[in-house]
Amino acid sequence: MTTEQEQQAEQAGAMAGSMAGVISGARLGSKMIPIPLVGPIVGGAIGGVLGTELGKRLGKAAVNGGDAFLKTLRGSES
Repeated sequence: MTTEQEQQAEQAGAMAGSMAGVISGARLGSKMIPIPLVGPIVGGAIGGVLGTELGKRLGKAAVNGGDAFLKTLRGSES
């Protein structure tokens, strides 16, 4: 896998992780901070940051794993 493909996988993972983190964080924030609008906003911000970082790592790992799986199916070593 080239570095360009790895960068694209990292970007895609960051975007997906960010969106999932914002949604999850907003839901958790509204439960933990019972002040209208404050809880979801704070939770969404924290969740977005954490989701982005986690998504970068998982996105790259998922693409690398998928690439290795396809190479195994094709029977090629390179």
